[in-house]
This record gives sequence, C-alpha cells and structure tokens, in this order.
Amino acid sequence: LDFSKIESGNMELEQIPFDLRHCIEETLEMLAPRAREKRLDLAAEIESAVPPAIIGDAVRLRQVITNLVSNAIKFTERGSVTLVITRKGESRSQHDLRIEVRDTGIGISQQGIQQLFRPFSQADTSTTRLYGGTGLGLVICKRIVDLMGGTMGVESETGRGSTFWVELPLLKAIGDMHTQRQDLNGARVLF
Repeated sequence: LDFSKIESGNMELEQIPFDLRHCIEETLEMLAPRAREKRLDLAAEIESAVPPAIIGDAVRLRQVITNLVSNAIKFTERGSVTLVITRKGESRSQHDLRIEVRDTGIGISQQGIQQLFRPFSQADTSTTRLYGGTGLGLVICKRIVDLMGGTMGVESETGRGSTFWVELPLLKAIGDMHTQRQDLNGARVLF
C-alpha cells in the first residue's frame, strides 16, 4: 500500500513536533526481542549535539528506522546492530541529521548493492530463499527519505557487515530556532 501511494504521488508527510529520542527508544524496544532471540547486541548511540525535539513525520521516520534495524537483525547471525545518530550541521530553520544502522552481518557485494533499491529485488536470489521478504522495504524507505528531502545509501562488504545511512534535513522545533538578539537597553525586564 505504501509503495502504491508513493508511486501514485499520494503519500503526504506530516510536519509535527516530536521527541526524537523517544521515537528511537520506542522503535528499539519493539525490535529488542528479535535481537535477544538471536543473541545480538542492540544499541543506540545518539550524539549529544542531536536535538531532542524536531519537526517532521515521526511515523514515517520510525518506519524507515524500523525497516533498517529489522533488516540488520535479520541478516546478522552474531555480533551487534547499532543505531547511530549524529548532527552533520544546521541552518537557521533546520538540523541536518545522519542516521546510521551498522551491523556485523553477512554484508553485501558491490553488485548486490546496485540491486537493493530496485522494486521487488534483493541483493541476490538466495537472499529471498534464505531470509524471505518481498524486496520492497528498502525501496519504500528510499522513497520516503527522498520525499523528506534526504538521501540514503549503504556501505558494505561481503562477510564484513553493512552500514545503511540516511541524511535528513529536519525542521527545528519552536524554541530551538536562533533568533536575532534585540537590544533591550532601557527596557523593563522581569526575571
């Protein structure tokens, strides 16, 4: 359904304030049982410069993060899955954030990477047989990220794990925007 909405241009994004850390915590709590079943370490690292409150579509952002972390868990037999969020910069009205999902899983060949963002395809045909899936999750994530004005990519090597990354411009929440200082000389101010 999401794929159809995106293809027809009918997917609309919300622009509402939300707590990014809370969004991350809820997402990882939902996925933690699957990681525990496989005895994987599941962690989040959020840089202190990342603002707690931002404006955007929390539901769609959660969908992207859920898909990336879920895939990482699926394709990792031992080791860890780590979600890393950093702030790459900011303008007057937005924060530029980078979200990475790093895993110690099976990795992807360079040829496989070229297939990842094509509808109904996976890195190779054995992936579908061994792990299941439709080959639409990453395509939907990429299109959502595109709609949000961001970019998405992957760095990987067969047998050495993968890092899926998303860079997004997200609007600053009210109170987080830098305003020009006004001269208060001679004004009465109550502290």
